[in-house]
Amino acid sequence: MSIDINALLDKKIEFPKTLDYFLYGGFLLGLLTFLYNLFSGHQDVAWTAFHLNFVFWAGVSHGGVLFACAMRITSSSWGRSLMRICESFAAFMPVVFILLLVLLFIDGEQTLLYLSEEYKNYDYITSRKHDIWLNFNSVFIRSVLLIGTLHILTYYYLYHSIKQDCEGTGRFKGFFSFLSSASEEGKEVDHDDKLYTYSICIAFAYSLSMTFIAFDFIMSLDVHFYSTLFGVYYFMASVLAALGLVVIISSMMAIKFKLESVITEFQFYDAAKLMFGLSVFWLYTFFSQFLPIWYANMPEETGYIATRVFDEPYKSLAWVTLTCVFVIPFVTLIPRTTKIVKPILVSIATVSFLGLFVEKIVLIYPSIMHDHFHFGLESILISFGFMCLFLLCVTKFLAYFPIFGLKDKKLIKKLSSGGGHH
Repeated sequence: MSIDINALLDKKIEFPKTLDYFLYGGFLLGLLTFLYNLFSGHQDVAWTAFHLNFVFWAGVSHGGVLFACAMRITSSSWGRSLMRICESFAAFMPVVFILLLVLLFIDGEQTLLYLSEEYKNYDYITSRKHDIWLNFNSVFIRSVLLIGTLHILTYYYLYHSIKQDCEGTGRFKGFFSFLSSASEEGKEVDHDDKLYTYSICIAFAYSLSMTFIAFDFIMSLDVHFYSTLFGVYYFMASVLAALGLVVIISSMMAIKFKLESVITEFQFYDAAKLMFGLSVFWLYTFFSQFLPIWYANMPEETGYIATRVFDEPYKSLAWVTLTCVFVIPFVTLIPRTTKIVKPILVSIATVSFLGLFVEKIVLIYPSIMHDHFHFGLESILISFGFMCLFLLCVTKFLAYFPIFGLKDKKLIKKLSSGGGHH
């Protein structure tokens, strides 16, 4: 490996202080808005927005890590320069775990309606579901066990990913010094092998944990609706949202920190093709649920769909979702130009990302706010606070740890053979 490539990959980045102030300010604004609504008699607005953002950002943060793991499992070389940006989404995972506990212990019956006695006494079916599956102890054990397992696997994965790059360099001081300390003699570790193994484990843990997040915190909010495909629908949508955000962040970083020699147009070209495919798959999972509900015509299932396709404002929001997540990406990502012109691709990724956020509104709000809909300035500010907190975690991670795999053999080979092209 040449000195030039070493210097290229070990580029230090420092985000502007103004960005830090903006993100801290946005998070504080969202937090104060949440607390104001909580203590001014608008608990339903505050907790519903909290629930919405927990579900959305939990999916995005875990989806980014899964995307990095998928590249390791498939021995993919095209996106190695984006891998650390994907891994940076794990910086939000401790926050996800805290939010989960807040949702279970403090929010409770405000949005998790199945925990209330009223739900238990609704009818025989819901009573049995409450007794066996949707009681507090069952939801708590299931959620903490699955999410906790996924987080532990992810932390071990990150340990080997960063340790591989920084071992013996003494790069870090303080708490993270163990990541750059030299290994003991006679204890050489094959980090690539460990990363491959943990990636497979994370893929299984992700599919299982995100499925039950979808079941417990979205699907079960409705009294009777159930779909065995709903978990796949949720976690694939989360991967698509994470991919869109990776495209947005990597594009901005490539311009700001002059990383075009590593994050080239070929990475964006392949990411755009994958975004196109995932958008089609998202529609497939949606239609695969819609079709049997439509032809079976069972009232307990059709009611869930009818509310979202016939009642305003959910009808309009559902069309917005379909347009943003499928129609626009499908039409615009067919030409080659839109895949490599970064401003256009970032615009498409932003539209898709916002569409997936609106999708969560359509899925969650009718189940919690039965008699009214309210997503006003307060909910927008709370959502903005969540976004700022997520980006704050990601930028701190990327500023502290190497933004590229310094000893990633596939990335080094790619750069050595011509600057990252196919």
